[in-house]
Amino acid sequence: MATTDSPRKDPDSHRGVSLEHGNSQSISAPPEPAKKQETSWWPWSKAGKLSKVEENLKKQFSGKPGFKQFRRVYRPALPAGSGHPDPEPGSSAAQSAGEDGDDKGTVVKGPDGKYIYVNQFHQQSHKFDDVAVYLSPTNFVPKRLVVQASDRVLDSRDELEKGDWIRSQLAGDVPVVLKVAEWALGPLQRGNALSKLDCAWRVLLVAIPIQVMLAIPGVSDWEEDEVTDTYTDFPGYYWSWPKYAVNYLDMAPSAKQKEKAAEQQKDMFAATLDVRRRAQRPRRLIKKTDHGWVEVDGIAEASLKYIFISYEWSQFKDEGGGNSNNRARRLAEKIAERERCAAFWMDEGLVSKASPADTDYDVYTMCDVIRGASRVAIMLGADTLEARRSWGDRMWTLPEGLLAPGDSLLVCREGDGGQLVLEQIHKTEMTATFWGAADDNGHDSTEGGSATRVLAEHFSGLLSLSRLELLPAAIAALDSKKRNEFTGSDLAYAVMGLLHYRIQRRDADSLFQNLARLSLGNDSDQLVERMLCLLPKAHSQVADSGVAVPVDSSVFEELAGRDEYDTYVHHITPLCQVVGVAEEDETVIIDNCRAMHIRWKGFPRPVVHRSHGFKKTLAAFCIASGLWWLTFSFETAVNYVPYWSGLVENVRLSLIIWVLAAFLLLSLLLSAPSPFSVRRLFGGTVLKSKPSLVAFEGVLPIAELEKLVFGNCTGRLTYAPSATPFARDWRAPRERVGTEPAWVGDPKVPLPALPSPNHHLFTLVDMGELAVCVFAAERPPTVALLCGREGGMLRAVLCSWRFETDCLYRETVPEQGAGAFLMLLKGV
Repeated sequence: MATTDSPRKDPDSHRGVSLEHGNSQSISAPPEPAKKQETSWWPWSKAGKLSKVEENLKKQFSGKPGFKQFRRVYRPALPAGSGHPDPEPGSSAAQSAGEDGDDKGTVVKGPDGKYIYVNQFHQQSHKFDDVAVYLSPTNFVPKRLVVQASDRVLDSRDELEKGDWIRSQLAGDVPVVLKVAEWALGPLQRGNALSKLDCAWRVLLVAIPIQVMLAIPGVSDWEEDEVTDTYTDFPGYYWSWPKYAVNYLDMAPSAKQKEKAAEQQKDMFAATLDVRRRAQRPRRLIKKTDHGWVEVDGIAEASLKYIFISYEWSQFKDEGGGNSNNRARRLAEKIAERERCAAFWMDEGLVSKASPADTDYDVYTMCDVIRGASRVAIMLGADTLEARRSWGDRMWTLPEGLLAPGDSLLVCREGDGGQLVLEQIHKTEMTATFWGAADDNGHDSTEGGSATRVLAEHFSGLLSLSRLELLPAAIAALDSKKRNEFTGSDLAYAVMGLLHYRIQRRDADSLFQNLARLSLGNDSDQLVERMLCLLPKAHSQVADSGVAVPVDSSVFEELAGRDEYDTYVHHITPLCQVVGVAEEDETVIIDNCRAMHIRWKGFPRPVVHRSHGFKKTLAAFCIASGLWWLTFSFETAVNYVPYWSGLVENVRLSLIIWVLAAFLLLSLLLSAPSPFSVRRLFGGTVLKSKPSLVAFEGVLPIAELEKLVFGNCTGRLTYAPSATPFARDWRAPRERVGTEPAWVGDPKVPLPALPSPNHHLFTLVDMGELAVCVFAAERPPTVALLCGREGGMLRAVLCSWRFETDCLYRETVPEQGAGAFLMLLKGV
């Protein structure tokens, strides 16, 4: 994950778009850091006035408290020294979808500095690019994100200066009558005699008001609403054409026309240079004839048996430092004669330099040349471990060793006097010498075997890797080798030699795009879909200052190892489908994925179905009877007392007053338990809860959190035992439930180490499962994508959304028990 001092993204550096076909999302890694500018963040124009864009930015990033929709909020402040990435209005935020200038469905910037967003219903909305936003699930327009935060966050100046979102106080929606009842019963928690007296006078004080509040229709209704299996979906839509689509018909029309025209212009010779086709024979070979070793046409000499020569040029240098071609050529000739082969192939002189297409074909079909050879011989300049390691450390020599026919290779060198010395070595033996897969103790340093060792066993026939295991192992093994980048995607082109289907080289494509389309072309096991569900481990290296600095790595580079949950990629079962690769780097387009909106502005009133028992019935009776007697007392005093006192002479007024006092006392006695009755009416065992996801920034003790959500604490909320890495060390020893970390309840305990200095702690509450989990992310995620399943758990990819790029960015991947989203998946 990329980290940045300012989490804002350059609008002209797009890396993703959002939805396609109504339910397909593109996911991207977090954006790169915005480049700092030398100019001031709010430069004055020539006219001496601020532009609309600058005025808006100054307002939204004031760093001061304010009010938004009648709520007190805390606006973000841009860190000192940061410059706004795009202060000039009128620049385009996205390229037009079509070549004819039609920008329908794109996110563009108008001359007033506002972006134009088009939702799935073709409705346009205009908005400045400023603070973080979310896509409203109710009216489908971008809105500024207001994140509720704990007091620990709001009291920290350092936290308020981080991030580009608006913050507010934690807010719940607890009925007023329940708040009054809990206030009256609050002193009982202290457990001493004075607290009981304090509670007694509070109960008497609120008994009658509680009765009145419960009598007002719609104010404090304790009856339950119907719990439905619904959730708030993410209403995004992806308009742009993908760069590469699994379905050819989903490619951009202009791209299809150009590709078709290019195919028609190809002649028969050009068609043979398509690296996606397997080479039946090498185009050139060096053959022994009566006139010596000469270069011949390998395709014409179809029955010619040849040996493949692999060597490192640096080991055959002459005394002047140049390559000694004669020495390498002479040794190759001896090897071919020794192995009774009439020809050999070596890259020196046989890789054509006639044109880039010829070079590409000879280089990227070299894997076919290796597979078709009689043997593969490794030429060494000296018989030393250093020479062997030097050959094995290069990326391009690894496929030459793995793809060699059989389970062994020839290791050749010149001995004393120029005689040929040959040694046969097994591929698995090479992992301890040539490929250096062993540590200092002689043991494999990776659980289950290093990627190189596993590949050596696979290509030796000792171990069978599935398609799902082969590609991650190949990427990990080749990525650990040294390489001099020529295309920027050499790793992808080296990997494709080990696979069935290959791709054409395109210099404009990034490493991620090449690996993604290579995977989609070879993979029927949904590797990319599984990759979305992984939470890679955070890697860091110690800088010269002694501080650990996070290290960015490609998402493909992490596939061969375990993630933060100790899970391999093949353990995951996808619940979505990748349908293409987007134009933006590290971005894919997914379809058939359940998406859930995450609510940040406050906790809604819980919609639950509770058990109905005798105690709840008794509580309702006490409320009703107390209210009836109270009403009867007032009605008697108002309507009947004047009548009796004036017409009935033998009834004394004092007696009437005592009767009314008795009625009032009885109603007060029946109303006195009203706070307890209210707690029972709004409490009880929760049998079913309406599913939704609510989050806030920071952490809060679970007792205070439950009181905020439900009005009181009876143990309804629990910590998810394995939802995030923070729960790993905080689990009950016997019961499968999480425990509260010490740093949540005690402000004096320092917070745990975060993956990056720009990460924040957030708390997510699953209202359907009533589970709480703490996670770290760079920005508040607004969407949860249910992308996979693993070990009885669901992987929910939490993503933030960028209005200016219309793209979802993966923030983190918590997992939860399948029961947490069981109601959401009905009918899928």
